[in-house]
Amino acid sequence: MRIEDRQVLFEVGDRVRFATADGTLTGTVEKLNPARARVKSGPDVWTVPYAGLDHACRSRAEERGKRVGRLQEVAARAHALMDDNGLHDWSFRFSNARQRLGECRAKEKLIVLSRSHAAGGAPEDVTDTILHEIAHAVAGPDAAHGPAWKAIARRLGARPASRAHESDEARRTRDAAREGFRAGDTVEFIGRGEVRTGVIERMNPKRARVRSGDTVWLVPYPRLRISRQ
Repeated sequence: MRIEDRQVLFEVGDRVRFATADGTLTGTVEKLNPARARVKSGPDVWTVPYAGLDHACRSRAEERGKRVGRLQEVAARAHALMDDNGLHDWSFRFSNARQRLGECRAKEKLIVLSRSHAAGGAPEDVTDTILHEIAHAVAGPDAAHGPAWKAIARRLGARPASRAHESDEARRTRDAAREGFRAGDTVEFIGRGEVRTGVIERMNPKRARVRSGDTVWLVPYPRLRISRQ
């Protein structure tokens, strides 16, 4: 198992143990970053590599350990399906993505699958995602999600639809945030690390089109707030 694959062993809220120069500490996972978890222990917050974390609860450790086996099964399945469809010189790996389930990188000859999707998704959905990306590889990058790609996806047994995932909770959060804004509102948001002020020009389904000076931004509604200036 790759070091980064250990992320699937943990979830926000898990009680964990980790070693420090002053001894072993116990804390709660607050956030899962790509290479490290943010763990709160007493008044302090630590960023701990996944390789340095252990579950405080043995039964939880055993339960989560099964996810590693699922990753191994999925990787083997992906390699077999890639070979079956002529992608002998392509590679496969997992990603930290949670919203994008899969990705085909034609220039790198690489199929990428969300690690959390592979570990926790229904087997038939995971296989469908793999076939979806293989269809992109076979069809070529110019095919996008057009007729040629759809025909290949159907032939391979994949559902010919986008694999971008949005959870029910994320959808509810977005819709609730959208209700708080109207075209013409002056809003604030973080853009490239800075607080910016702009005016909403258009309300799209998932993002607002905001003009800030000479620049137009597409900003997800949960990241907006009404300007108090």
